[in-house]
Amino acid sequence: MRLQDLLKQQRLQNHYTQAQLAEKLFVSTQAVSKWEHGQSVPTIDNLLMLSDLYNLSLDELVQGSPFFKKPYVVGHRYRRSCVIMLLIGWLVVSILACGLNLQVGLVFVMIPVLVTGCLLLSMTKDYWIIEQDGLTIQQYGRGFILPKLLAKDQHLQHIRYADLTQVTLNYQVYYHISAFDFGPDSFKLGLTAKDGRQWTLDFSTRVKDFLPQFVNYLERQGVPVNDDQQIMAVVLRGESLYDHFNESSNTTKAN
Repeated sequence: MRLQDLLKQQRLQNHYTQAQLAEKLFVSTQAVSKWEHGQSVPTIDNLLMLSDLYNLSLDELVQGSPFFKKPYVVGHRYRRSCVIMLLIGWLVVSILACGLNLQVGLVFVMIPVLVTGCLLLSMTKDYWIIEQDGLTIQQYGRGFILPKLLAKDQHLQHIRYADLTQVTLNYQVYYHISAFDFGPDSFKLGLTAKDGRQWTLDFSTRVKDFLPQFVNYLERQGVPVNDDQQIMAVVLRGESLYDHFNESSNTTKAN
């Protein structure tokens, strides 16, 4: 989102008129109007005063979200070593607890190992990493993924920003067919490369922490961002994406 739009949005959210804001900053109303029409930009002193007035960091004020250092992981990055150490630790404790009786110890070990394995497979999700020159993604796919989880080489894919022709933000409401249907809504990032390849990446729930800065960063890298649903505007207003799109969906159904 452009600086002029961010400045106007913050002013409206804080319930100031242009004249009231101008008075607090010791500038003219015309100056505030020019900022919001993109005809000029505030000086660093004025930006610092706006930052104090709105209780925001400069990054949040001019880019819409706090600064995040790259690489930045979106999702949960699976660490093979942690699971291996957990299983080894449980094996040692089990053997000691069973008084070195291997038959009893084997039963004692196998049950939690199987449970741990099932939980690991169900909880393992794809993740992706925002880097300086591109995106690195890990997608496990379907089927038996345990060998992929235990492999030293995780077969990460790296996609350079220079190779992307478009990025698309897409939010889809999940329509529940019964009271026991707890499927989540879908919020994804679609990538299209110059050679025709496409990827679909899941967003984390805390998109306010990085999404506005990430979108601005993509645009500075020359990657067009398609946001037909005005998702960025909802995020910048601090609204819940779930509430916004489900309320819109319910209103559409009622009409």
